[in-house]
Amino acid sequence: MAPISIPTTVVDEATMRSKQNVHSSTSSNTKFEIMRPLVPLVSEHNVLHLNAAFMPPSNLIIRDAIDRFCELGLHHSSPKSDWKKDVENARELVAQYLNTKPSSIAFTRDTTEGMGSFMHSLAFQPGDNVVILDCEHPNQAYGWLSLRKAGLEVRQVPTDQDGKNPANAATFAPFVDERTRCIGLSSIMFHNGQWNDIADIAKNFKPKGVEILADLTQEVGFTNVDIQALGVSAAAFSLHKGFNIPTGIAVLYVSEDFINKNDPVPPMVSYGSVFDPSEDFQVSSGPVAFHPTARRYEHANMCLIGAVAAKAFLRFYLDVINPNDVQQHLHKLGELLRQGCQRLGIKILGPGGRHAPHLYTLKLFNPRWSEHFKTNETVVSIFHWGVRVSFGFYNVRSDVSRFIQVLESGIQAGIMEE
Repeated sequence: MAPISIPTTVVDEATMRSKQNVHSSTSSNTKFEIMRPLVPLVSEHNVLHLNAAFMPPSNLIIRDAIDRFCELGLHHSSPKSDWKKDVENARELVAQYLNTKPSSIAFTRDTTEGMGSFMHSLAFQPGDNVVILDCEHPNQAYGWLSLRKAGLEVRQVPTDQDGKNPANAATFAPFVDERTRCIGLSSIMFHNGQWNDIADIAKNFKPKGVEILADLTQEVGFTNVDIQALGVSAAAFSLHKGFNIPTGIAVLYVSEDFINKNDPVPPMVSYGSVFDPSEDFQVSSGPVAFHPTARRYEHANMCLIGAVAAKAFLRFYLDVINPNDVQQHLHKLGELLRQGCQRLGIKILGPGGRHAPHLYTLKLFNPRWSEHFKTNETVVSIFHWGVRVSFGFYNVRSDVSRFIQVLESGIQAGIMEE
């Protein structure tokens, strides 16, 4: 692969400095301050962006990749072959990040398509069941619920809204029986930041024939993920949150073990699903020979511009800012947020221990907070659970200090909770 293209001389120089300090715990904030100019919205404007769990602002690495994609499309008579090489480069980088083989990675349109592809290829009989949490993200919950017409029972485990107890094997044990085909859950819950123990769940239930489907959207790009250690049957995640890629491309991981054991039929089959297809596009009337890996879930045409952007940002993420450093940096920002909220008497949902490094929901419910945040150019997500604050690699300690000041000024202005 060619060297990483990071726009602007200033950031090129900063990148070299940050790589030299990559293992220094004392340089963490400095390192990410150096990278901040890559995100103009936070470095050139007065916007306090604390909404990475919804969608982060774009950055110069992504823009540079998209510019190069457009340039090739404008001036090359047949650029698709080059873009397909970028797809494979992106696949290799995703596999490197997840600690798996590239053949276990399929690109899909979004998380919903990836999870749905796995759900619909799961062999079940009427009366079989799946188990999910009652607070599961709607994109997974509705996917399973739609299969009830086919005779699948969906069991929803009641949970505490505050998420003080992340889910583990014991959480699901009372709901799993000999007819359970799958447990589906998010590794990190989108609404309260609880970080579920996927590895414990897989270790306890996969030997009993229960498949594990994980939504990793709120984990990838914010933490260092080892899919082998998690032990899941399948996992899906979007690339537009932690990896900052434009929407339209996502990842479906399916384990070799699941493919070899079940030889699943994808719910949608295209030219890209077939192993060794005919170059002249002739279709045999014989049995369909699916690709022997997760690639059987992939379509022949995909979001190529997304793959080009993914290749660029993943190389930056893996080689420059480093997954472990990102995770530690976000944890430090979260701890500063906790300290500030504690001083102001504001409670945070979720556990204090096993909690997402980047996502914190404050128990603020007064509708006046929304206008107060807008007035102070502060971008957050507001749900009925409270105000969700989420950090990206571009956030630094001064952002947390500024946010605490915004909260304090709101309290002084009389925005009180009932």
